[in-house]
Amino acid sequence: MITITNEFASSTRNLGNKLFTYGVSKIIADHHGYALNVPNPSYIQRSGIITSFPFYSNEGVRINEPNYYVSDRSMSDFGINTIIEESIGKNTFMDGYFLKYEYVKNYKNKLTTLYNSLIQPQDEKNDVIILLRDSNADSTFKLPNNYYINILNELKFDNLYISYDHYNKHESLILELKQYNPILLDLPILDLFKFITSKKTIIGCQGTFSFWACWLSNSEKIYWPLTSIGPNNPEWCVNLTVDDDDRYTFIKLTNNE
Repeated sequence: MITITNEFASSTRNLGNKLFTYGVSKIIADHHGYALNVPNPSYIQRSGIITSFPFYSNEGVRINEPNYYVSDRSMSDFGINTIIEESIGKNTFMDGYFLKYEYVKNYKNKLTTLYNSLIQPQDEKNDVIILLRDSNADSTFKLPNNYYINILNELKFDNLYISYDHYNKHESLILELKQYNPILLDLPILDLFKFITSKKTIIGCQGTFSFWACWLSNSEKIYWPLTSIGPNNPEWCVNLTVDDDDRYTFIKLTNNE
């Protein structure tokens, strides 16, 4: 049996992080035909508005012992294939975020089906959506205005949409983009995610929400920042770079400048 530990339930662990934890745990559980236990209720939030995480436990084989603990460190050190092998016949506790593309890259079809309720068909409009992120706790999330402006200057499109987290942290960029008459999206978190997936062109930002919305989307073109600081910077526990999808164009930034 596979159990996601209780820390998962908190709304401070955001949607993108939860999609990694749940997705990796579901991969392992389904491989063995094991039950998957998810803390219930579990929450997600945007702008202080809290709602329920939309995916749940499932039935399957239940094993009570021996216990086996999977952390970010063990997953990083051994990889998902070894963890799958070592979890056979064990009561496995998933105690981590598991924020590496390599854990999910071979399971795109499975995860697209699993998360199908979050994905909308491409709307066939020649629109662009840009994703903005600036954490209240970590300023390295924020990308420079020129990252977005330089890309937009090379594109021809009809409408520009902006997905943001903290409006006040992006005012200078939004002002610079005034010439495009941008449409600001203030939507509930799941509605916002679905809307992003329907757009023809996405300019991504740092973070796991952006990762999932881009990767699962029906877009034709995705721009993705390669950064030396912040959550997209590959470290032992995080790597959000999609290295096998022709839709992606990578923009290298040095010290996020």
